[in-house]
Amino acid sequence: MKRIIKKYFMNEKFMIRFISLLTVGIILFTLVWFLSYYFLPEGFLKGKSVAVRIVGTEASSTLLAEWGKIVGYNLGAVCLLILVNLILWFDLFPLGYITVFGNLTLYSIYMGTNSFAISMPERMAPSFAIFTRSGPYEMIGFLLVAAATYNQSRFALAKESYRITSVPRLSLEQWIGLGFGIAIILLAAWREAAMIMAT
Repeated sequence: MKRIIKKYFMNEKFMIRFISLLTVGIILFTLVWFLSYYFLPEGFLKGKSVAVRIVGTEASSTLLAEWGKIVGYNLGAVCLLILVNLILWFDLFPLGYITVFGNLTLYSIYMGTNSFAISMPERMAPSFAIFTRSGPYEMIGFLLVAAATYNQSRFALAKESYRITSVPRLSLEQWIGLGFGIAIILLAAWREAAMIMAT
């Protein structure tokens, strides 16, 4: 298992890391979405997320204001992901990987149970219609950010934890991945804001 993690998720090549994270993300998302749609009640997590306390349950008065609200929340999540990635988990991978998969799992439960702060007219059954929503693109953006900042850990969490003194600078490939991830998150937020304002 350790060898697989090193080979695919900690590979020096950005695209190998990203595709590995994306593959696991797609499998995880599909499985949890299916289970939550068929086995959990509608609204299972409604009103129980941090997002509801931050962005509320009412749409803003304008599209731009709604976009700004979503962007603020999502960029906060990006900053948190980068901060968490500063911790290496048992010499295997950055803790941000767990964070991003946890976020993806929560999103799939929200989708399967229609637990969003501003609900869809009805629950969406697992299908390719998901690609009309903004969420999958936001998740791809977060995966790009996680893959781009994989080697920035400053502290290793292990049986005998230690401080990492030699941290490489981000390569051009990593900066591009990071910028592309944030750009996708911003564009997905616009799509989400437009969908909210249209309801």
